Amino acid sequence: MKGLYVKKWIKELIIMGLVLFIASSIIGYYRSSGVNTDLKLIENLNSIDNRRVKDILSEKKVLLLIFWGTWCPVCNQEVSTLSKLAKRNDITLLTIASSSGDNDAIKSYMQKKGVKFIVINDADGKIAKAFNIGVFPTTIFYNTTRDKTIKDSGYTTQTGFLARVKILAN
Repeated sequence: MKGLYVKKWIKELIIMGLVLFIASSIIGYYRSSGVNTDLKLIENLNSIDNRRVKDILSEKKVLLLIFWGTWCPVCNQEVSTLSKLAKRNDITLLTIASSSGDNDAIKSYMQKKGVKFIVINDADGKIAKAFNIGVFPTTIFYNTTRDKTIKDSGYTTQTGFLARVKILAN
């Protein structure tokens, strides 16, 4: 009798997890539906470590463009995943830190968190506004030729990132 109760409870948890996953995916899609994906808006910029964005964008890998902020609690949960993704050879990870202070403040934040990835400083929020970003974090996934995208807002797990990369890599 007790075994039936446990099995039923596990089944309910699995169903609830699937419902939450589907609901969060729909919400993320809805929140990111108006996001601009034009990379020309950033191609003439440099990262905080003085790398030319045009060179970064020319890499023939799936591109993840992530808008985040040091002030954002959800972003703070995601930065360690971003650091892991930045080490991969099959993707290009480019992030835009919006309204997060000057370059030194962002570098200090990253050092304190023990993370490393490429960051463009959007100190005044103008880049986020040009891309029509309303929710942080927001990620735009581009295929290797930059003509197909997937847009998502909110927290994404490493598995979620890699699933979208796999979709665009084909």
